[in-house]
Amino acid sequence: PPRHLHHEQEEWFYAIEGEYLLEIDDERFNLGPGDSILAPRKAPHAWAFKGKGYARLLIAFQPAGLMESFFKELAKIKGVPEKAVLKELFHVHGMEITGPPLF
Repeated sequence: PPRHLHHEQEEWFYAIEGEYLLEIDDERFNLGPGDSILAPRKAPHAWAFKGKGYARLLIAFQPAGLMESFFKELAKIKGVPEKAVLKELFHVHGMEITGPPLF
């Protein structure tokens, strides 16, 4: 995903399988299986899968707010969404894009 922040939610990441790079504010963290980290609300963050093959990352939001609606709407978009469409989708669901993806 692009670097973004949530105005109302904390976002928690738990690596089940695979290696990930997470950026929260200006700090970068490497997560492997069993590692977890919390991105506080209003903290710009992004994540990316670093490896090859199969991986699983569990993500939870507290409170959930409009996140379920966000993912339902995102799933309706075919292919890579245009920047303006993605920016509006984030905005309508209480988020703000703050920069490009990590990779």
